[in-house]
Amino acid sequence: MQNEQNQTESPVEGDFGTKTGALVKLGLITVGTQIATEVVHRVARYPLVVFGLGVAAGVYAHKERKKIIRTARQLQHQGKNLLPFDK
Repeated sequence: MQNEQNQTESPVEGDFGTKTGALVKLGLITVGTQIATEVVHRVARYPLVVFGLGVAAGVYAHKERKKIIRTARQLQHQGKNLLPFDK
């Protein structure tokens, strides 16, 4: 009897937890976006910092280029699998 009650209550609690978790994630993304926007606006005032960030991004992209290309190809194949028609 108790096992049956626990089984019926579990999906309700699981749905509530999932919805709450999604709301928390959405809130964190919103706050993170606002903080990132503020940081970009402040950094954009200093051209040397922007140049340095560009150099750092270029160095990282050059260092990780094989991994970036591999990931892009995987995403390309996954996208092709989503489309119903053959090419």
